[in-house]
Amino acid sequence: MRVIMAVLALFLVGSVASASTATPAQVRAPGAIPNSDGAAVLSAIRVGSHPGHDRVVFEFDGALPTYHAVYVDQVTRDGSGEPVSLRGNAFLQLTMHNATLDNSFQVTDPRDVRRYEGPRRIATPGLPLVRELAEAGDFEADLTFGIGIDRQTPFRVLLLTSPTRVVVDFSHG
Repeated sequence: MRVIMAVLALFLVGSVASASTATPAQVRAPGAIPNSDGAAVLSAIRVGSHPGHDRVVFEFDGALPTYHAVYVDQVTRDGSGEPVSLRGNAFLQLTMHNATLDNSFQVTDPRDVRRYEGPRRIATPGLPLVRELAEAGDFEADLTFGIGIDRQTPFRVLLLTSPTRVVVDFSHG
């Protein structure tokens, strides 16, 4: 019986270790704390080109979200799985956890409701890499955007504070 329990314990420890390392793109910024006021609300999107990279910035009111970013063959809408049409030849699907376009689902006082009022689709024909980005879902505090780029290239995601931002840089190299 002790042998079975020891094997079971090793299996469970290994499963927990595997689960914690299975998605390295999901990160929490050092010092970031859970948002006691609920999900962070998107407040602005900026896109631009800089020496060596194109940059997409998602700015939030609230605590820093975590994220999962991955290249996909087709960006799909959360929930329905319907394709999200984007300009470009390669596509990054970025899901920001504990983030939303509208916090009305988590507040009781209508005066506390915050909503993102900006565009949900942005075409960027003048940039070297980024062609277009579009909202692909906002459900249960998971906010997803698809980013269409000219070609698959290395990217990095930065989590920044003051103000709260999720930044995606696509290398020109």
